Amino acid sequence: MYFKYKIIHLIPGRIRLTVPALANTSEYSAIEEMFESIKGIENVRIEPIIQGMIIHYNQTELNHKHVLRYISLFFQQAQADIHTLLPGREELRKDLIRSFISGSLLLAAFLRNNVKHRPDAFDYLVVISTSYTVLSHGENKLSHPDVITGIISMLSLGAQNILQVAMVTWVVNLIEVFNDMRRSSQLLYL
Repeated sequence: MYFKYKIIHLIPGRIRLTVPALANTSEYSAIEEMFESIKGIENVRIEPIIQGMIIHYNQTELNHKHVLRYISLFFQQAQADIHTLLPGREELRKDLIRSFISGSLLLAAFLRNNVKHRPDAFDYLVVISTSYTVLSHGENKLSHPDVITGIISMLSLGAQNILQVAMVTWVVNLIEVFNDMRRSSQLLYL
């Protein structure tokens, strides 16, 4: 993972940087304290508005390359933590995989249905798979749009059109998963 920063000013004992990753946090005092705890770094000041960082260091204990290495390592790790530890990302990936599997099964069932007219065990397996996909997504199961759509579709289309009900419910579930992924991505930039 590549981390970007720009050196604005460098003189022995003092570095001024622009660090775009500072836009992703509000924990400025914690970052300052963490860097000031490193032997040889005397003072750190973060300027959040311009995403700047000024570091005063003792030249007899550190050189500017060591300081830049500490900065780079810290922000690379922080960036990795944001992407991998964001709550729900792994669950969203599982939801998407389940939804694609159910969609593939639904497609196979519809292609088979052109040949026959009565539902069989495979059709019921597809409906159960779609139901599991819909009910395993999210927290409050009964107020989810995909569950509500499934109930309304079942009442309006009837049990004899169970594959159509499953298809409508699956489409709403897929839209909902993509919407959750979009909202989760936007959290990265807050």
